[in-house]
Amino acid sequence: MGKWSGTLEEVAVGTVLITGGLGCLGGGLAKHLVNTGFRVLVGSSRQNAQLPEKLKQCSLVCTDFGDLEKLNKVCAEADYVIHLAAVNAQLSERDPELAKRVNSFGTKNLIKASIQNEVKYFLYFSTAHVYGSPLIGQIDENTEVRPLHPYALTHKLAEDFLLSAIESGKINGNIIRLSNSIGLPVVKEANCWMLFTNDACRQAIIHRRIAINANPSDERDFITMDSVYKIVQYFLLHYPSINDPIFNVGSGITHSLMQMAEIIACRCEALFGYSPQITYSKEKLIKSSKLTYKVDKLTSLMHDITDNDLSSAIDEILKFCQTENS
Repeated sequence: MGKWSGTLEEVAVGTVLITGGLGCLGGGLAKHLVNTGFRVLVGSSRQNAQLPEKLKQCSLVCTDFGDLEKLNKVCAEADYVIHLAAVNAQLSERDPELAKRVNSFGTKNLIKASIQNEVKYFLYFSTAHVYGSPLIGQIDENTEVRPLHPYALTHKLAEDFLLSAIESGKINGNIIRLSNSIGLPVVKEANCWMLFTNDACRQAIIHRRIAINANPSDERDFITMDSVYKIVQYFLLHYPSINDPIFNVGSGITHSLMQMAEIIACRCEALFGYSPQITYSKEKLIKSSKLTYKVDKLTSLMHDITDNDLSSAIDEILKFCQTENS
């Protein structure tokens, strides 16, 4: 398959189920896909969930990953499934059994329902942390996986369930091992304010300082959510590399936590006329090994579609925090 020119192609009519569709990444993805011609089912496990105004063009459906019959009814409406829903890292550590039940066996049930209802394509969002923790060195899709944390372990088990289904020809699908996506959530209540960039932006506005609680020299690969939306759209259109279905998704560029804090401080200065103080514990300052999160496999398909404008993404978060706390 040749490289994509970067222009948005006409989208065939189709219905996409996005699990975790009210989450930080899911809400923006739902909005993007609706705007590019898809019918979108926003899946949520919350009983009292409601669609925000920005997603009124979507349909809200209940996704109970422990109930195969209910999943069958939802998947009967879908041509494509994008599986984002998962117990987050913090809760996975506190309750590994819940993480296994939702992240691993919930995914297995969703795959079963997708196969039974002849879903055309299944896109699973895994995590870069299946490669280990901390992420160091040069990592590509052939790097040995060493999941240690319950969050990573349960995602790897879910990957294995999907790989088995793909390799046996039961479904078309891909696995995305996502690095760190940043951007403003469409759903204000999305559980994303513990993420480093969002938390640092909120600190910068509320406290006029940024306290780094981890090792400030730790390196991470950051990619904007807008870039992730475009990558997902490409995958829905092309089903890339059926025989080699795993893709690292990131920018291919790393920043230390200190560098990200400095970018946020510079954007505060540009937007609001002040630069928040950056603090960290000297006891946690340890020289970290370099990280290179290789995304050559992805960019060989999509060329330069991921412009990855971190400043614009950070500006959106900062302006939102300013408005919310003014």
